[in-house]
Amino acid sequence: MQQVSIEEFSDLIGDIYDCVIAPERWTDVLEGICARLGFATGALSAASLTNRKALVNAVSGSNLAEMAQNAIGYGPDIIELWGGAARIQQYPLGEPIVQSQAVRKDIIAGNRYYREWALPKGLFDAVAVGLVRDRAMVGNAIFSQHESAGPIDDAQLGGLRLLTPHIRRAVTISNLFDLKAVEAATFSATVEALTVGVVLADEDAKIVHSNAAATAMLAAEDPIVVRQGRIAVQSVKTTNSLQSAIAQAAKDEAALGQKGIGIPILRASGDPLVIHVLPLQRGRMRAGLIQRAAAALFVTSASGPPQMSHIALNQLYDLTPAEIRIFELICEGHTRDAISDLLGVSVATVKTHLLHVFEKTGSRRQVDLVRLAKSLTFPV
Repeated sequence: MQQVSIEEFSDLIGDIYDCVIAPERWTDVLEGICARLGFATGALSAASLTNRKALVNAVSGSNLAEMAQNAIGYGPDIIELWGGAARIQQYPLGEPIVQSQAVRKDIIAGNRYYREWALPKGLFDAVAVGLVRDRAMVGNAIFSQHESAGPIDDAQLGGLRLLTPHIRRAVTISNLFDLKAVEAATFSATVEALTVGVVLADEDAKIVHSNAAATAMLAAEDPIVVRQGRIAVQSVKTTNSLQSAIAQAAKDEAALGQKGIGIPILRASGDPLVIHVLPLQRGRMRAGLIQRAAAALFVTSASGPPQMSHIALNQLYDLTPAEIRIFELICEGHTRDAISDLLGVSVATVKTHLLHVFEKTGSRRQVDLVRLAKSLTFPV
């Protein structure tokens, strides 16, 4: 298929964000992705690890009950089909992983799920994208390719790379709402009742409304503050990242990309928090929820200890999810051969990503990357 552009996906991206307000629309979104990119089936799942409840569970081109039954009857086989639990944990979040490229052909051919369920339906390959993986939540999306469509191509992967940051943001923010849907008439009341801080800001990052939790944070100037009438945090770099994400959300949410997903901040006590930015101005469900509000900012606890900021790596150095994962593994002391085994890619691919990391960060040696990683640990 032909290469796709952000403009072609603008309506679909709007529908993705509407799913925060109306999660029942995820099935329509999956159908749209499959139709645009030529996949036969799509499945999206996200579950809370705190209460074991499914936050999102939607499929396209298949039956939800059948997929759920497969998860029970073929659970270990499905995990094996993606390289095993250890490798799955290493795959970079937000980067499409093609099954036939990540796992040996003999393993795929001998897999019970592949032989008994996928292949009889003509589904000979698949691509998976990790959406979230932390102590509070796990989620992923998987798209299958029918043999009649030929091999999964670069255009399909490029389309998924454009859409994935928006899906990740929508799924993550959905986890903050303990309800099936939010009606426009009750949106303000719902936001007010949330225990996480919520700030509604206009395109200039000026505060339109804040719920009780956020108002308390602003009064204490911890961790969010008002500077010259605009929402800010103590770190200048992080404030710039936050205000840039808000401006982009107002201007063109389709181009928002990875900006505004889990922007890391610290409380005065040292406790790590993150800010998620949800565009509000476009989309059938979100438009007009709150007058003048361009974005909703969700200030919530981080789902893990302080760590290197993916936001900084992306916004300061324009690293892709795959390059960020290579960066992390190199800093953890893994060799190129070990990274190749962990991620199921060739050593040549690892070297290519590493060269891009060196070029984009201006580093010459791996020790330079380690120093950079330390400088990018909370706060940024």
